Amino acid sequence: MLDIRDRRGIIRHIMVYLASALLLGLVIESLNRKSLLSGLGYMVESPLLFCFNVLIILLTLSFALFFKREIFAFVSVSAVWLLFGIVNYIILHFRVTPFSAVDFMLIKSAISVSGHYFSTFNIAVLIVALCLIVFLMACLYKKAPYHRYRNHKRIIFSCVPVIIIAFVIVFIKSSSSSVQALSTNYTNISEAYENYGFVYCFTNSLLDAGIAKPDSYSEETVKALTEDLEEPESSIAGDKRPNIVFIQLESFFDVNYVKGLKCSKDPLPVFHSLQKDYSGGLITVPTVGAGTVNTEFEVLTGMRQHDFGVCEYPYKTILKSVASESICNDLANLGYKSHSVHNNDATFYGRNIVFSSLGFDTFTSMEYMNGITENDNGWANDGILADEIIKTLDSTKGPDFTFGITVQSHGKYDIATDKKYPISVMGAPEGMESQYTYYVNQIAEVDNMIGRLIKQLEKRDEKTVLVLYGDHLPSLELESGQLKNYDLYQTQYVTWNNFGLGRHDRDLAAYQLYPYILGQLGIHEGIITKYHQQKDSSADYLEGLSMLSYDLLYGENYAYNGIVPFVASDLQMGIEEVVIKDVKKDKEGYIVTGTGFTPYSVAYFNGDALDTEWIDNRHLRVASSGDLVMDDETTDTDEEIYDDETNAFSIKTINKDGVILSTSAAVLYQDTSLS
Repeated sequence: MLDIRDRRGIIRHIMVYLASALLLGLVIESLNRKSLLSGLGYMVESPLLFCFNVLIILLTLSFALFFKREIFAFVSVSAVWLLFGIVNYIILHFRVTPFSAVDFMLIKSAISVSGHYFSTFNIAVLIVALCLIVFLMACLYKKAPYHRYRNHKRIIFSCVPVIIIAFVIVFIKSSSSSVQALSTNYTNISEAYENYGFVYCFTNSLLDAGIAKPDSYSEETVKALTEDLEEPESSIAGDKRPNIVFIQLESFFDVNYVKGLKCSKDPLPVFHSLQKDYSGGLITVPTVGAGTVNTEFEVLTGMRQHDFGVCEYPYKTILKSVASESICNDLANLGYKSHSVHNNDATFYGRNIVFSSLGFDTFTSMEYMNGITENDNGWANDGILADEIIKTLDSTKGPDFTFGITVQSHGKYDIATDKKYPISVMGAPEGMESQYTYYVNQIAEVDNMIGRLIKQLEKRDEKTVLVLYGDHLPSLELESGQLKNYDLYQTQYVTWNNFGLGRHDRDLAAYQLYPYILGQLGIHEGIITKYHQQKDSSADYLEGLSMLSYDLLYGENYAYNGIVPFVASDLQMGIEEVVIKDVKKDKEGYIVTGTGFTPYSVAYFNGDALDTEWIDNRHLRVASSGDLVMDDETTDTDEEIYDDETNAFSIKTINKDGVILSTSAAVLYQDTSLS
């Protein structure tokens, strides 16, 4: 930079930093609001908050003063902030929730679904742009001037502005009620980014994670919450407990709630008929447009996502390593087996790991299904779920809890196709006609799947309660004023049962859903369950829930007398176990017979993957240019033969990203027809 030893140079130096931070702040806020005028409006209408955001940028820029290559460091930090602003702008076109620190943990999941949102050309442009940025930064690193010497005077000069800016930030944060508000008031994270600014909210998401330890947290306060919880007896005997099926409907809601929208015929006849005859209501969810697993987290655990860090996904943080109280773990104490069925990648949001922490016994993802078809956007059609859910109920003799997750009605909805859909839409917002038409026809097919599932459940001689709910509103650029209920964070839930369960309509939050349903069934197992059922009308209900959630996930488990009550389950992938029964040679190679085979099954011999073709769920064809022969250096008495797969066949189920989800038991060569 300019020589800082003379007074004019120092002033110019300061002005460059201030002007750059101010310009970056304006550009980033304009991108956050998708409008330059809106960015200017924010600067004028909320000057303190805008300046606070600029100060955060300025603080990060000022660290460039410590580097010999000051210009390179300065430009690098500026480029990162600008890149964050652009990423946020792009994300806001596909979902309502803005860019936050947790998105770094979702990069793998984002890449896996990028094909549904970007064309090959779009992806190529992004790659070229990133390569160009790297090239330009490399050129800047080589060509830009730099300080050859770093004396004590220069280091002290560098420290002074950093300390001053940091002090001002801390002072404003501690003294300004408007700046402090984000810590306690961000029920709508999108509005928080609008009100407090992208830089402040994004920085807060970097620093804020998990549930903050309550000031009054102690064994005494936790005991005070739990000791007066009653222990009501179950009103349903163990041998008469019903199967419980929850289905989380992706981006699903009743389009009748959109003002002025008309459809050529009812896209949700089954859902609407259930609303007339069974319990239901509105359900408040923690997200809109995206963030499925945060609603899923609330429904399965009875805990609030709002108690965690800004925009945090507990699936990507605490639940990766800590087993939690959940409907699965509570029902397990009553003899239930818990299953999940999802026609999407098992690793999406890390469900193949998290479901173990939540106590599921089995998880049937798309890699363990046969006959999957795709819609126009490349998502798996949901029709397959009806049969897969029935399989879970047939897999055990006792009661089952099954959690289904749909995916067909996932965005994006701007699909380039000349296809004529069965249902036409009138009254959609201008420019959104094709998106609404596509969406409405997708949820119509989901509704049809629900109808088929209910018919199958009616034929079974087992009591069953079915709970259906939307995880969040779709990313259709909806605004609260377009909705009859004026709330972007509400969808609908409805139930069905085949044993005369009384109707009880009630609007709920997602974290209240499972305790409410279990309460209707006379089930009161678990601390969180009983707390919701008995304390939901108390004045300190939410504070107590936050205290219990902290105690169970981060604290000392005082609610369970200091004992860790839950352990991760031994999660089995798929209902039908993958088993090799025999391997035979034929003219084209080899045939592997067994059970549980899918198009994601790959045969291995001696630890090496073989060219595998799926035939059906009991047969795989293995092509081989030569014979598969035993390694004569080992015998069938070798103790390590199963560990290193020597002279043994196995089947690995591998997803499209090459992640091994499960491996079958090994079968020795000499135990097959090849011997």
